[in-house]
Amino acid sequence: MKITPHGAAREVTGSCYRLESAQTRILVDCGMHQGSAYNDARNYRPFGFDPSTIDAVIITHTHLDHIGRLPKLIREGFRGPIYLTKPTKDLARILLEDAYGIMKEDFEREYRPMLYELEDVEACMELMEGKSYSRWKRIGDLKFRFRDAGHIFGSAFVELEDDAGKHVVFSGDLGNVDTPILRPTAQMAAADAVFIETTYGNRIHEDHKERMEVFRSVILETIKQRGVLLIPAFAVERTQDLLYHMNRMVEDEGLEPVDTYIDSPMAIRVTDVMKRYPEYYDKAALARVMRGDDFFDFPGLRLTKTRNESMLINDAPYPKIIFAGSGMMTGGRIQHHLVRYLGKRNTIVFIVGYQASGTLGRKIYEGQKVVKVLREMVPVKAKIVSMGSFSAHADQTKLLNWLRGAATLPKHVYCVHGEAEASAAFATRVKDELKIQADVPRNEETITV
Repeated sequence: MKITPHGAAREVTGSCYRLESAQTRILVDCGMHQGSAYNDARNYRPFGFDPSTIDAVIITHTHLDHIGRLPKLIREGFRGPIYLTKPTKDLARILLEDAYGIMKEDFEREYRPMLYELEDVEACMELMEGKSYSRWKRIGDLKFRFRDAGHIFGSAFVELEDDAGKHVVFSGDLGNVDTPILRPTAQMAAADAVFIETTYGNRIHEDHKERMEVFRSVILETIKQRGVLLIPAFAVERTQDLLYHMNRMVEDEGLEPVDTYIDSPMAIRVTDVMKRYPEYYDKAALARVMRGDDFFDFPGLRLTKTRNESMLINDAPYPKIIFAGSGMMTGGRIQHHLVRYLGKRNTIVFIVGYQASGTLGRKIYEGQKVVKVLREMVPVKAKIVSMGSFSAHADQTKLLNWLRGAATLPKHVYCVHGEAEASAAFATRVKDELKIQADVPRNEETITV
């Protein structure tokens, strides 16, 4: 087998891996490049292959950096099946339609060209086939199966085998430990080669108890100073994760209810999808559902679907908590709230996810004193609090333990989906601790297994 990364090698976004066997060509993921004007421009370049020659696409999960270029792939000639889990299929429509809406707004405002049209999203949905975990599916001289990655709802890593007996695993994105609602990451079988994400390959997250204490503390501080808690949360998983925790704090632990706004139509739609698949919940979440507990709801929670409802948040009394996307603050309703509240000292911005290089979120996270938001220069006077342990990504320890827990240790590990420093640091740990060959490939570099 030959594998060529066409994105997410020595970078975090743009996941796309082309695998060629003796008879078959497939892609694993087809994601957008994100985080900067340079990366945005890369999305418009031709693929490094002819889309019409690809037999099938396998999708690990529904984040845009893994699915965002699928409609473009179809627009340029792909006509094969797209395999993904059933929840991922439902979520993909939401994210691709939302991305189209943002592109349309950019076109109308700045005449930025469209990457694809809505008809391409519809064509994409028609090619999608939802599959269950652990069941093998044949594509030519290859077979594959999904295993639960525990990253976001419906996420998977992919185990592939060719007729010659070679095994390759693509981790997709692997989940953090102690993530509510989601089941733990499954362990992989034996593999000749593993392509493993390394978003946090050089970091270790805070423990679960500490992250809950910090979350509670920022809520209490917001109440005390009658301020605003801004949470730029990803619409898929992070928002639902935090709602689950707030449900427990308010209903089980006596936290004073605070007016809490989910100012994200996409997050509201995602939550509705998650409610349709309780069979994907972990045991604790399923037990709560069986008792009749809607853990996505609690006193004080308000859903703002329309633009007018969103604008009314400005006049709502303090204290208040606002969840809004996008998670890296590069667009969406969070930007309007940042313009209004980032320059106020009684505001807390609670960063609970990875902030890619070049994004507005990364600039705020790194302490920039003035940032440009919606063409305005906004002083950063708010308190900035960040917790990596709320990330949906595994840290260095979890990644090592996942490799260590395989049926037999893989023969070769390729560190991808991480900034160059993180991937290199993790490769060193793999070589030193597991005594496995580990490398950090480059985009367009072909690897033979």
